[in-house]
This record gives sequence, C-alpha cells and structure tokens, in this order.
Amino acid sequence: MIDLHTHILPEMDDGAADLETALAMGRYGEERGVEVIAATPHFFGRLSWDSVKEKVAELQGHFAQAQIQVQLVAGAELMMDTSLLQLERGEIPTYGDQGRFCLIEFPMHQIPVYAEEVLFDLQTKGITPIIAHPERYSPVVRDPNLTLAWLEKGCLIQVNTGSILGRFGSSVAATAEILLTHDLAQFVASDAHSLRRRPLELPEAHGALVELLGGEKARELVDTNPREMLAGDFVPKRTPRAYVKRRRFFLFGR
Repeated sequence: MIDLHTHILPEMDDGAADLETALAMGRYGEERGVEVIAATPHFFGRLSWDSVKEKVAELQGHFAQAQIQVQLVAGAELMMDTSLLQLERGEIPTYGDQGRFCLIEFPMHQIPVYAEEVLFDLQTKGITPIIAHPERYSPVVRDPNLTLAWLEKGCLIQVNTGSILGRFGSSVAATAEILLTHDLAQFVASDAHSLRRRPLELPEAHGALVELLGGEKARELVDTNPREMLAGDFVPKRTPRAYVKRRRFFLFGR
C-alpha cells in the first residue's frame, strides 16, 4: 500500500512532534503493509519546497539507520491561497518533485472565490491538483457533486481514512461513502499526524473499502492509483457519476 498524505516530517507542522514519533509512525506503517509514505507537510508562509525535500532526505536516512523498510516521497499539502499564483513551476511542491501532481487543501467551511483561478493556474503550469479530503469540507457535505465539477475540470480527489472510519462524525462518513461509491475519488490516504491522534491507518481503511467497494476498487484506491500517480502517468480508470439525493415521500391521511 501507498499512503499519499501524511504529516510524518518531524517538527515541520502539527504532525510528528519529534524524530522518535516520525520513526514510530514509519515502523507502524511498515508493520501493516505500507511500502511508500508521502511526506506532505502543510505548505504556506515561509516554508520552502527545498527545505521540505531536505527534511525528507534526512528522515529517509534515519529510516535506513533504524532499518525501517519504507520509501519516503517528498510532497506537501498546499493551502489554497492566491500566493500560489506567484510561485514559479519549480517552486511548487509536487509529488517526487516531478512537476506533475500536487496535493492541495481548501478551508473547511467555504470554497474561496479564487479557488478556480488557483486550480487553473496550477494546470497551466502542467500540474494536476489533487484535492485533499473534500468530504470534510462543509460545502461538499451539503453538495457532494462539487467534487464532480472539480473532476470535470481535470482535478483529482483524495479521501481520508479517518473519514471512512467515522473519526470525523456521521455526516463526513456519509459524504466519504458517496464519493467512493460514485467513483468521485481516486485516492485514499491517512492524513496521519501521529500514532494516536489520527494514526497511519491505511490498512484499517482498506478493510472497510473492501466491504464497501470490493477488492479490486479498494486496491486501486490505496495502491494501484497512487503507484501510477507517483510514476507520473495516472489516468482515472472509472467514470465519476453524479450523486442524486433520494427524495422522501410522505403519505397523508385523508
């Protein structure tokens, strides 16, 4: 399995607090069958892409010393902001520094008016945006088909394991199920921050995905699709479908 969204880099953001925690997270993933972990710290403010790549290489060295057989991939979770418009292509964090795919998150309770401009700008630079955990965004909970509009414009979607496992409440879990059963998501990742508060639980979510979608689709979300994306050549295999909310009918007595 491949985990595309983690905050495993120590002392970079609100993820791993120290090297010991980062090593424990890596070992936890290895013991449960995770082969590749993308380090995707929150990217905004003064954080530079070069510093992220340096930290990833440093942590990979610590993994080797600790005999943790997990490959780390450099990445970042970009905050949706107009400051991204000012960055040159090489300054924008992309998975493996290939300049092909990036992870980006929106504010939880609104879709910024400039979001479409930022997404389009990334695409004009040859970068495909992967929108992180939209099932947690209030506007998407109200209207899951917002993700369909993003997909139609060439973006991709990543769902969190915690959403699938009910860590963020029933509404988020229901929205995640809608996205997954309507082929509105291409990736599932942990968004792990530590060992206890949002752990690297991709294997646990894989079991839930098998029950919900079957083995083939489950494998695509946690292994096949991430592997192809990291190789720089991913094309969605399934056609997304719009979600149609079921109407409720009431019978009134005469």
